Amino acid sequence: MQEYTFASNEQASEYKRLCLVQDSFDEKSKKHLLKAGLKSGMACLEVGLGAGSLASWMKDEVGREGSVLGVDLTIAYAGKEIEYELLEGNILELDITKRFDLIHLRYTLVHNTKSKAIIQKLYTLLKPGGKLVLEEPDFTLAKWMDAKDLQACKRVNSAICKMFEGKGLRPYYGSTAQLELIDAGFTIEESKSYLHLCSGDEAVAKVMAYSAEALSDAYLATGVCSHDDIEAYIQACKDPDSLGVYYATVAHLAVKDAVLVTEEVKTNTRIEREEGIFRIEEEAEISTCFSLMRQLRPHLEVEDFTQQVLAQIKEGYTLFGMIKESQTVVLCGCRISTNLAWGRHLYIDDLVSSESERSLGYGREMMAYLIRFAKEKGCGQIHLDSSVQRFQAHKFYLREDFKIASHHFSQKL
Repeated sequence: MQEYTFASNEQASEYKRLCLVQDSFDEKSKKHLLKAGLKSGMACLEVGLGAGSLASWMKDEVGREGSVLGVDLTIAYAGKEIEYELLEGNILELDITKRFDLIHLRYTLVHNTKSKAIIQKLYTLLKPGGKLVLEEPDFTLAKWMDAKDLQACKRVNSAICKMFEGKGLRPYYGSTAQLELIDAGFTIEESKSYLHLCSGDEAVAKVMAYSAEALSDAYLATGVCSHDDIEAYIQACKDPDSLGVYYATVAHLAVKDAVLVTEEVKTNTRIEREEGIFRIEEEAEISTCFSLMRQLRPHLEVEDFTQQVLAQIKEGYTLFGMIKESQTVVLCGCRISTNLAWGRHLYIDDLVSSESERSLGYGREMMAYLIRFAKEKGCGQIHLDSSVQRFQAHKFYLREDFKIASHHFSQKL
């Protein structure tokens, strides 16, 4: 993970900037969290804690029966008299075993080149049906309408974007975050954007003036603006007669689809759930799939199966299960990938229907789901390999309009 954008800011100055941010945006964030269903008894995670005001408010909302964990690269700004839990470090490296009902991030991923990996981890940290509220900026939408030195302010806007790009970041991240959320498996319930159009000396303008002071060296390093430009920009941010769109914030409300478990292996206790096709990724849920997967992969050993699937999930593997009458009747393991031969495509690693439930249309139903899934992910093709002796499988794939497009060669090493 690269250095945080404001890491070089002196501690007292950074604390003041964080307080300005929370004073400017907390009320809007609270509305998003309440709309997401924040209530008493929930377990919540705040990533990018900042000065901690939002985490404190969330703890008040969830009450004694609930919990809030605040995570940040540094927790120095959170204060001492707090009632929520604190954890310092990189979210990708922290070993967090707890699962959450609601996770919130604000202006965090725009600073991180590993935003996709972070979103994927947040997906695993949510309980099935849990929600993620993500608020991120798009600085490319900034536009000055009135300022004493309009061109200088425009050059600073360009420098802000150039600074992010120079760090391998996307100044427009808020507008594209939805794609990473969908790739991770989230369903988007709502995405809203709002422009911060205001006069100088208003809350957002103050935040941007303070940011310009803290990041002046980074802006200058882009070569897009000068010292005088930055001074003119700061003055415009303080001038009540100026007017500009400082940037836009895009707020996403995403939900982790509920995963159904039909049987718990250790206790053999059946859990009745509604029917459907669901992503399977929790350790206990994966272990219930072993007997069905072994019908396709007879070499598998129960001791290694779950950990192997978990390892593959980290590498982009997705395991889907179909539930019918409280039984898992179809499993499909697949990956989204891109190569020169096929472009962006869905590759099916494993597809198996229960021997006792075949010829009931379940395989066709799963294939229709996979086609929709692939299209939603921007794939242009679906590919798979099928062993030469699996004649019944070949008939199924041909009926589903697959073509025998190539020979597959292999060699044991």
